[in-house]
Amino acid sequence: MGVAFVVTLFVGAAMVSVPTATQGGRQIQAFYAAHATVILIQQVLGIVALGFLLAFAIALGARQRRVLLAGTVLLAVTELATNIPPAILSLTNLGPDGAHVLTELEDLADGALSISIAVFSVAATIDQVGWVRAAGWLVAALSLLRAVMTPFGVRALDVLAPIAFLALVLILSVRLLMGRSTRMSTGAA
Repeated sequence: MGVAFVVTLFVGAAMVSVPTATQGGRQIQAFYAAHATVILIQQVLGIVALGFLLAFAIALGARQRRVLLAGTVLLAVTELATNIPPAILSLTNLGPDGAHVLTELEDLADGALSISIAVFSVAATIDQVGWVRAAGWLVAALSLLRAVMTPFGVRALDVLAPIAFLALVLILSVRLLMGRSTRMSTGAA
């Protein structure tokens, strides 16, 4: 399920990049008017990807591990929060001011998503072998840095942090498929 999550999310993300609140309301409104169908498909793919992520988290043991369950719920809620404003903007005409306000909300939700990715990354790897745990902490650090730097206009981690998260999901997926989902002795990892 982790691989399905990565592929679905990657396809959705490659479709279009929605504007941020650094753009004016008229630009935002025009963008959504011109790309409404693609954006709606992207949001649907985001929800499908979320279903795959939930199945992946269950395979990792979210039912038995409260920290992972909490990280998964936080990630699911913030992912949905990033889907709602673009869907509304694609379906309605709120004018430039309304478009800008909803885009500001989407930017805040995106920051919360980065924080939830950090929580999930640590929770998902806490019982893994050392190098996987280190990868989880690295993804968490990149995601938190992205959340802190973005409001100051620093967008350097907008691509790197999400790709690092997808790579971590792939690592965990491969380990699940190989039957190495939990801590092992150094010789077996």
